[in-house]
Amino acid sequence: MKYTLCLSLVVGIASFIPSALPAHAQNGGNLLSASQQRSLKSLGIKIAIPQYVPQGFRVVSVKTEPCRRGDRIDANGVCRFGPDYTVVYGNARNHCFAVSAIGGGLGGPNGRYTREVNSKILGKVDVNVGMGSGERMTAAIANTPNENVWTFPAGKSPFYSVGTTIDNRARAATTCNKAAFMTPNELIKIVQSLEFLR
Repeated sequence: MKYTLCLSLVVGIASFIPSALPAHAQNGGNLLSASQQRSLKSLGIKIAIPQYVPQGFRVVSVKTEPCRRGDRIDANGVCRFGPDYTVVYGNARNHCFAVSAIGGGLGGPNGRYTREVNSKILGKVDVNVGMGSGERMTAAIANTPNENVWTFPAGKSPFYSVGTTIDNRARAATTCNKAAFMTPNELIKIVQSLEFLR
C-alpha cells in the first residue's frame, strides 16, 4: 500500500513537469518564412529540407548564393560552386545544425567514425563524427553527443549535406556555439527525413 502510494505520487508529479513530457519534432519546411522559401526557390534547384527538426529548434539563418556571372551552367541549372544554400537551425542554447547544398568543388577527409544510412531523396549517405580514419561507428558512439557530426555531401549535383559544424559564411549570421550536443543517431533522423521543398 505504502509503495503504491509513493509510485502514484511520483507518476502524478512527473505529469506536471514539462521535461517529462515527450518531445515533439517540427517540420523544417514549416519553420521557413514565405520570404525565406522564395529566396531558396529562386536558386532554381531542388531544396532539401528536413521534415524532422528536434523540438526547440527554429530557423536562425538562410544563406543563398546563385551561380556567379560567367560560370558555365549545366542542364540542371548547376555550376561548379553553386547555386548553393545553407539553412541553419538553432535553439535557445545556441546549439545549431545546418542543411546545405553546393554545386561541386568537393573533396575532403573521412570522418573519424562513419556509418552509412539511407535517405529517401539522396540514397546512401555517410554520417560521420569528427575527422580521421573512417572507422565503423559503434552503437555507443552513435548515442554520444558530439560537436562535429556531419554528412559528406550526397546525391547528384547539387550535393546536399547536414551537419553540426556551420561554415564561417553562415556562422557569421548566427550565435551558434561549438558545444557537443547532437548524437549521430539524432542527425540520422534529420537526414532520413529530408524532403524537397514544394
